[in-house]
Amino acid sequence: MKKGLLYAVAASILWAIVNPFIKQGLSYDFTPMNFAGLRFTAVGIILFAYTWHKGMWKEIFSHKRLFLNLIFINMFLGYSAFYFGVDFVSGAISSIVMGMTPIINVLLAHLIAKNDKLNMYKVISLIVSLIGLILIIGMGDDGNPLDMKGIFGIVLLLLNIVLQGYSAITVSEDKGKVDPVFLNAVQMFFGGALIYAVGICTEGYHSFIGKPIGFYVSLGVLIFISVFAFSFWFIALQSKGSKVSDINMCRLINPVLGAVLSWVMLAGEYPTVSTVSGMLIIVCSLVIYFKGETIVRTLRR
Repeated sequence: MKKGLLYAVAASILWAIVNPFIKQGLSYDFTPMNFAGLRFTAVGIILFAYTWHKGMWKEIFSHKRLFLNLIFINMFLGYSAFYFGVDFVSGAISSIVMGMTPIINVLLAHLIAKNDKLNMYKVISLIVSLIGLILIIGMGDDGNPLDMKGIFGIVLLLLNIVLQGYSAITVSEDKGKVDPVFLNAVQMFFGGALIYAVGICTEGYHSFIGKPIGFYVSLGVLIFISVFAFSFWFIALQSKGSKVSDINMCRLINPVLGAVLSWVMLAGEYPTVSTVSGMLIIVCSLVIYFKGETIVRTLRR
């Protein structure tokens, strides 16, 4: 379990860096699905070069339900929603909303996973986190209410969380059946290629040749993150004794680090009372989740 949490923390730290670089990459006259497809297909090629082995196609067909789930639900639907969502809202708000991932996944695990049910402290943690989310999404970066585009962007980010939470549960329940790095290679290559193809059909082709250096820096950082973060995440989910709910709580690192990076890296984005307060409330939910029972016992003495 300790090994699983360590890998989950490492993946969460890497994912916290993602949103500002996505915003930067999209700012160079590039569309969401073209950019996502280019990134993930490149990651898949890199990982296939590392995990290519005899009999891998037989392995893919033997576990086709798991792979199809990751390719269509996790990658295509989940990341299409994610990239459009990030494009519609600020980097800081998208980072903090994505910090709701563990809380929503705790509920999904209760409803779907085996032996991963809610208790009183998890319920309280969920309620506290929802309060933080309401505080955050109620205001834009300028302190004014979000417009319809911003609200729709948040809805897409929440849809991404649900889709990827379901996929995480299926990966966790198939422990030891498929090498996690190979699992990542297949979902990245085929999912990325599908996103890229649909992006070309719906958004038109956007050339990635001759772009400013900032575009390639953003793309390179995102490729690096995907190579390692998703592999770490699958290792964590497949670790012996790991629970989806406990592993996902590590992702509360994302709203803190991700928001700070957005405020530092992206022009025009800065902290407000509402976003900082919401962030602190969400972080408090993590304390309640893991230490709620200990805190109550201490107070009763």
